[in-house]
Amino acid sequence: MKKIKNVIFLLSFILCLNLPALADEDNETCLSCHDDNELTGIDRYGEEILMYVTSDSTDLSVHADMLCVDCHTDLEDFDDFPHEEELALVDCGGCHNDVAEIFAASAHGKVRHNGLTPHCASCHGTHNIRSSENIDAMTSKHNLSLTCANCHEKKMLSNDPDIKLTSTSGRYMKGIHARRLSEGVEEAATCNDCHGVHDLKISSHSDSRVNKTNIPKTCSKCHEEVYVKYSRGIHGKALAVGILDAPNCTDCHGEHEILGVDDRDSPVNYAHLSDYVCGKCHNDTHITEKYGLGKDRYSTYQDTYHGLAIHGGSIKAATCASCHKAHDILPATNPASSLHPNNRTRTCQKCHLDANDVFAASYTHQSKSDEYGQLNNIIKVIYIILIVVVIGGMLIHNAIIFIRYLIIKRKYLKSAKSINRLNGNLIFQHIIITITFITLVLSGFALKYPQAWWVEILKFVGMFESIRGIIHRVAALLMIYISIHHVVYIMVTKDGRKKIIQMLPAWSDLGEIKQNILYHLGMTKEKPQFGYFDYTMKAEYWALAWGTFVMVFTGTVLWYPTFYTTYFPSWIVSVSETIHFYEAWLAMLAIGVFHFFFVIFHPDQYPMSFTWLNGDMTEEEVKHHHPRWYKEL
Repeated sequence: MKKIKNVIFLLSFILCLNLPALADEDNETCLSCHDDNELTGIDRYGEEILMYVTSDSTDLSVHADMLCVDCHTDLEDFDDFPHEEELALVDCGGCHNDVAEIFAASAHGKVRHNGLTPHCASCHGTHNIRSSENIDAMTSKHNLSLTCANCHEKKMLSNDPDIKLTSTSGRYMKGIHARRLSEGVEEAATCNDCHGVHDLKISSHSDSRVNKTNIPKTCSKCHEEVYVKYSRGIHGKALAVGILDAPNCTDCHGEHEILGVDDRDSPVNYAHLSDYVCGKCHNDTHITEKYGLGKDRYSTYQDTYHGLAIHGGSIKAATCASCHKAHDILPATNPASSLHPNNRTRTCQKCHLDANDVFAASYTHQSKSDEYGQLNNIIKVIYIILIVVVIGGMLIHNAIIFIRYLIIKRKYLKSAKSINRLNGNLIFQHIIITITFITLVLSGFALKYPQAWWVEILKFVGMFESIRGIIHRVAALLMIYISIHHVVYIMVTKDGRKKIIQMLPAWSDLGEIKQNILYHLGMTKEKPQFGYFDYTMKAEYWALAWGTFVMVFTGTVLWYPTFYTTYFPSWIVSVSETIHFYEAWLAMLAIGVFHFFFVIFHPDQYPMSFTWLNGDMTEEEVKHHHPRWYKEL
């Protein structure tokens, strides 16, 4: 009866659809539809996929001697043809039961994520499965990183709202393992060598090959000699007894983007080793206090010739590994340590061929609490006192001379015939802008450079952050006030309107710049004929006007960010912070280099121009500096 039903079914199908009959033994029957390179279907995630299968892919597969229905077992019994569009997921465990059990207990086997649940085909492929020894296989050493990237580079994995995973596959391709593999070194490590194959576990699992405590053993598969040294060292011993603060291989060398020691981008390169590897732990007060390590071992190394030379770009100066070794690091009290008194001289002789025991004992970065450190501390204190007394005395001595010259110049100006240049209102404006500018510079940079020596002095006299912020804002309000005051003065007073017109740039300024440079270079004897304002004054004035506007706007953005972000994009805050900082540097340098030169350090003005205090210039000064204005007078 069953045979009759099958015959009837096949005949009905041939007559109605004129398609070849489906036989369990005949893969060609399946390919009669699936050899269409435009045939598509919908997978279980609702995404359109290509259903195209070629005989070449199946013939070259490790399953070439199998039938389609051996894997697609739900096609053995059917009532309709063509078959249902959605077939059951192939169960490889039917043949590979032992592997399936291992995989089910692995990190991949436990993933249940819509659209990202890994299965056998994710790594091995579907109809084109090759042996891992085949260079074309998805699981071959040369293709494995790309196979893993199919999932690990997907946005749904790397853009988790809470856990961000970087481009692990992309970073691996930049590393020395991928580079060696491309050069034909078949022993170079790939994903499977470190993470495992079917038994892959998450890193927090105690049996995971990439668990913190298991990584050294995993690396030892290729780096056995290094592993033996590491295991003998203090770091390996500490990790072996469960001290997770101890570094393992990846803590120093990195994880996926592992680079060679000679690569300048490698963390273990001589240029970075001390700062970014050893210093990461030995400059961490939590770790140094927890394990009783020298608190200033790292900073004292940085202050030695070796540390300073490395920072200066030396490729010969000693790094931490030069003296302490790289993997078999031991405390100096251990007889096997490279820094034990019995071995220290030989260690120094690696670089200093003629080193002796005295030399080896003299060059160290010992703690301030050690014997030599205490001696150096005493010497340091003596010199600090000496510097304060000697240099302080010199400052007082020179200040007396400077003040004397100020008094002499002041007396001379009183007796000389003078011409008024600034009235009381302008003098008031200048004094206020001077006070606010200096206050803003000091209080602003104190926030940016809290460790600077002069900031420590400000803190000593009580200007901590809370007070600094108030001082900065009060000075800012005062600058806004004086700016408005100045604008009103220009608009409502005759003197203000006249001076702003004189301050406007003119084409003649370009000629005066050229004439002034040529005169001071000795290329002409004719001096420029400056008017009431010369080109330097105009440049400073308009730079101050523009700078004040920029600083006030960006300053108010930083003061009231919630208000501004109501009307502007979010970047307004960070951009304002950048502009505020660099505009402050520009303004401070311009005042220090340009303005102070002309009013203090210029040979004709030294020790200082008094015009900003009394508003007057002597008749001789006017003739010398502003001859055109003098003629107008």
